[in-house]
Amino acid sequence: MKHVGEFKTFLEGQVNLNKTRIETLTDRVETIENFLWRGDLGRIIKRFSSQGSWAHKTIIKPPGENGFDADLLMFVDPVPGWTANDYILKLRSLFLESKTYKDMVGLKNRCVTLNYAGDFELDVVPCVVERPGHTHRYEVCNRTDDRFEPTDSERYTEWFQHANNLAGGDHLVHVMRLIKYLRDTKTTFSCKSVLLNTLVANQISQADINYRPSYFPDLPTAFRTLISRLDHYCQGRPDLHKITNPALPIEDFNRHWDHDKYTNFREMIHKYRQWTDEAYDEADEKQSIKKWRRVFGDEFAKGADVLTEEVTGSLIPIPNFNVQRFRDTVQAVKLAGLSVLGLVRRDLPWVQQPPFVLSKQTIPISIKATLHLHENGPPAGSVASGQVLLADRHIRLEAVGGTGVPFTSKDHDVQWQVVNTDRFASYAKALRGGFYPSKPRSVRWERTEYRGIHWVEAFLIRKRTGACVGRSDRFFVVIE
Repeated sequence: MKHVGEFKTFLEGQVNLNKTRIETLTDRVETIENFLWRGDLGRIIKRFSSQGSWAHKTIIKPPGENGFDADLLMFVDPVPGWTANDYILKLRSLFLESKTYKDMVGLKNRCVTLNYAGDFELDVVPCVVERPGHTHRYEVCNRTDDRFEPTDSERYTEWFQHANNLAGGDHLVHVMRLIKYLRDTKTTFSCKSVLLNTLVANQISQADINYRPSYFPDLPTAFRTLISRLDHYCQGRPDLHKITNPALPIEDFNRHWDHDKYTNFREMIHKYRQWTDEAYDEADEKQSIKKWRRVFGDEFAKGADVLTEEVTGSLIPIPNFNVQRFRDTVQAVKLAGLSVLGLVRRDLPWVQQPPFVLSKQTIPISIKATLHLHENGPPAGSVASGQVLLADRHIRLEAVGGTGVPFTSKDHDVQWQVVNTDRFASYAKALRGGFYPSKPRSVRWERTEYRGIHWVEAFLIRKRTGACVGRSDRFFVVIE
């Protein structure tokens, strides 16, 4: 099973770097940039740019109490007579002279580091632009060898983002976070992030833009697709081979690896690919979760252990549901038809009562829906109530009157009640049941995320009185 909801919860709760930490990084980098602009190097600084995992949006939460790493490129004009070593040491001196930064400064081969203890380490990398007499536009500074090295991290970021766009839905970005999570928490293989990014993104081709529904419809499938392709690639190459920077072919990434590391990486990716296939293909829900945990660890679908069978049963919207006949309510709809939806009860504990008076003067109102791959993107077709849909899609819901015309009058407002049911939404703490405004007028966008039977209702509110003068039938959204 795919467990789309569990993947989303796992990514947000265990893998992704906290939003507040990204905001802190952004604020502190802005302060550092202003400091450098005002300093002795300000006369040669052209601009700044993020690079690496920060630029690729693949930074993940570090294991334990460790901090994360971020890279900041400082583009500078060439200075006559300066060697590569000079750019690094001049930058370090500037920080050492500052009361704010002097106790945070470190030195690496190609950069100066600022260590925000327990939070993050920022590498500030001087990048010399268009040195006279040299063919490469951008060069970083190798302090140890005192030489300039060609680079083009911004073109690499563009290349990576293009691959991400081909897959759609930011699936490449999210798969990279998951694979980096495996690397950092299980420590069963070693691979530098830029090399790992390159190996995985190379498995996406231009043709994939036509096959997204098959290979990249949701995150679990995207993970399976890319881990499978990566395994196929590695199994076809038993020996360490040359891997170059796709944006700068003269740069060889093999400096980050040796034969033993590659052999181990090849073996572990093969193992994770096998485990992924078994978890994805497992039809039994509990067994599938156990198999996904073999891949990602015990934190995956952690909420599944919290719910007892009694509580789980109360999440199912059909009274006395026959689990012997059907595996779950979605299978019931698929096999028994839309008549199943007539059994779905309204009185679920988390369903809120309407917060407005229901007027006797009712106006006909119904819901029309279209399916979209992306919010505000072109429609992929119409959607009927009760139609079984894939996860990770977007639905545009529109309230219309008896003649099929949308409610656009400023005298009325449309409020939407959105109700999720079943265990997958509960694991993610996303049962909902409240009321939401239209955005834009008479329109509501929702995303298909959690397996189960869910529904939406539209309430037409007269603004002058605050009374509800029209209420639609329930529009059922069934997600497999």
